[in-house]
Amino acid sequence: MKKLTFLAGAALVCALVCPGCSGDGFDEMNGTPDAGNPDTPAAEGGIRTLTVGMAQFGAPGTRASFGDESEGKLPVFWDESDRIVAYETAGEYTVRHAYRLVGAGGSASGTFTYDGGQTAPASIAEIYYPEALAASGFAVPAEQTYTPGSFDPAAHVMRASVSDPGAPIAFESLVSVACLRLTGNGEKVTSVRLDLTPSGGQAKRYMLACSGDGVALSATPTAFYIVVEGSETPCDAAFTVAVGGTETMVQKTTAAKTFAVSTVVRLPVVAYAKNLYQVLDYWPNDTAPEGIVFSVSNGGLNGVILSHQEQTGNWGPNKSEKNDGVTLMRGEPEDGLAVTQQLIGLRKDAVDFATAYPGFEWLLNTKNESDANGVWYVPTRPELRELYLVMCGMDPAAHSEWKATADNVALEGYNSSDAVAARQSFKTKLDAISNSNPLVLTGRLYSCYENGGGDSVWSIQLDQGMYRVMPKSGGQYCRIRPVRRF
Repeated sequence: MKKLTFLAGAALVCALVCPGCSGDGFDEMNGTPDAGNPDTPAAEGGIRTLTVGMAQFGAPGTRASFGDESEGKLPVFWDESDRIVAYETAGEYTVRHAYRLVGAGGSASGTFTYDGGQTAPASIAEIYYPEALAASGFAVPAEQTYTPGSFDPAAHVMRASVSDPGAPIAFESLVSVACLRLTGNGEKVTSVRLDLTPSGGQAKRYMLACSGDGVALSATPTAFYIVVEGSETPCDAAFTVAVGGTETMVQKTTAAKTFAVSTVVRLPVVAYAKNLYQVLDYWPNDTAPEGIVFSVSNGGLNGVILSHQEQTGNWGPNKSEKNDGVTLMRGEPEDGLAVTQQLIGLRKDAVDFATAYPGFEWLLNTKNESDANGVWYVPTRPELRELYLVMCGMDPAAHSEWKATADNVALEGYNSSDAVAARQSFKTKLDAISNSNPLVLTGRLYSCYENGGGDSVWSIQLDQGMYRVMPKSGGQYCRIRPVRRF
């Protein structure tokens, strides 16, 4: 455990550093002025100077700002602005006494002088750092600031219990440090959020803000340190990374971790890769996208995308697939992936598969690269509903009156100038993807849901803003544009 050694009075510091010095520092505890420290003003009584030291890494050291990482540990030093707070009675925090660091800091020891507006205390039972957190009961700050090569010094909560003023007193850290290490290619991280969830307990959230326009990633790992409350209870950890102000990546621990006090818990180095998405984002990235996100869940970690490609032709024979082995057809809730995979599995070996089911044959052998259990599938009616509302620039949650189960009912406002412009903008973005099939904003996109008689299938008429039940074969504009989940 990292400990900070605290000594009262300059004479006791000499006794620690130079054993030949006398140990008459107890006079300091009784208010005798420190004649050896010209920066310390005289006071009428009480303990007015405190000197703190810590033996760390084989040499004296102390706490505050942070130097370079050494042997997996984070050395710490005092900062010029550091203040500690002392209490006369353990557990009684109504009256507090502040002490400020004398000098510029950055050294292996620090002398603190009384900085209160009342008489300095005659006795001390507890000391805490930092003084700025006294009002919060020294809770670890939920909001912290990125510090290159270390963590936010203002978040390092420590406590010293004073039982014998004549003996060295140890400051004990009350915190742990979680560390995410990222490589990248120039992406600028603007914040990192950490959620710690104990088993059966309430999650705690910490936010690390990066100043300016962010911290640029490179091939060399960049470490993001976040101070957390120290605990022996294992927690699941999830780091959420924001680039350019938008949360774009989450990295989770594969097993619960223990964030014990005075420890640094590091995740393995990982390469930055976007895995959090918003509606209308390209997927999986902007460099080589395969489609556009139109639905998200779990904060953008999961969702559904529309492919940049499609196939035109008959949906299939005018017969009931439900009555011919596709038992999942017309199931509730609708599951396009399951229906697509079951239909392909039953029909793919037929000699007329390519002519009878051209869209499904293309889906199997082109989009899914001959994998009968591939990820691309024919969308459901609810997915087409959500897609169309997004294409129109509308919030799907705000249009519950427009049902995916009612045909020939137009979406209110589908032909407004804003909705028409939004559909055109969606088309422009989708068509910009390399090797895309242009999205025609007339005609129909077909679902995987057949009507009760089995000879027709539900589709959405893009230029009329409504569902249409159309024959499976013979449709002039029958198009299957697949979707996939992520």
